[in-house]
Amino acid sequence: MRPAEALLSDLGISDPCDIDLRAIAHCVGVEVIFRNLAGCEAQIVGVKDRAIVFVSEDARHTRKRFSTGHELGHWHHHRGQSFVCRKEDIGRPVDNRSNNAERVADAYAADLILPPFMLRPRIALANLGSLELISEIATQFAASLTATALRFVKMTEQPVILMAHNLAGRKWQWASVAAGQLRVRDDIDSRSCAFSAAKAGHIQSARREPAHYWFDRRHIEQFDLKVQSVQTIEGELLTLIGIPDKRLVELYG
Repeated sequence: MRPAEALLSDLGISDPCDIDLRAIAHCVGVEVIFRNLAGCEAQIVGVKDRAIVFVSEDARHTRKRFSTGHELGHWHHHRGQSFVCRKEDIGRPVDNRSNNAERVADAYAADLILPPFMLRPRIALANLGSLELISEIATQFAASLTATALRFVKMTEQPVILMAHNLAGRKWQWASVAAGQLRVRDDIDSRSCAFSAAKAGHIQSARREPAHYWFDRRHIEQFDLKVQSVQTIEGELLTLIGIPDKRLVELYG
């Protein structure tokens, strides 16, 4: 069990509705204050076994929670140091293998807000998953849809791929372990339902699409995919691709 999960377990917290970050912070000697900040999104100042965390009061609720968890990550891993964290320093979950201090703090925040021991039984009930299910989980844990979707993909045993696009193109993609080394195209095929999802304003119903809409591989059109997209509050197009036929992974992954 990782440090943030261990803290929740030590505090007897086993339900997402009880993950009160300000109360948890108090238990580890940290006071959390929301206020107007200039030039950063959060910061921590600590002396010995006490610290104060300041978080921007202008951020969305889920962002405030993640920023708070991020600073608690600094308190756990980098005690004795002070950090002033800009918006771009916080919340880059696809970089969680890095030893950079900000990425380590991100990983701690993710474990605190979306603890694997609480998520695992919920994810186990899903087949290929859906953005509706992920949205329900995000609401239960008061987390962002993107962070919850990434957590789902990293923990599921099913072959799925998650990706995010903005106006400049694809920002990132993350494949589950069961999806092997599969990587989708850089662009979005105009025939895909994802192409029009940016205008929908809500989670689109999952649709079956030919695999060659997403992969440039010979003869892959014999397979279908389950595709679902949504425009997130952050302005990104989030797309979840499920692979119903695991032979696709065996042949092309």
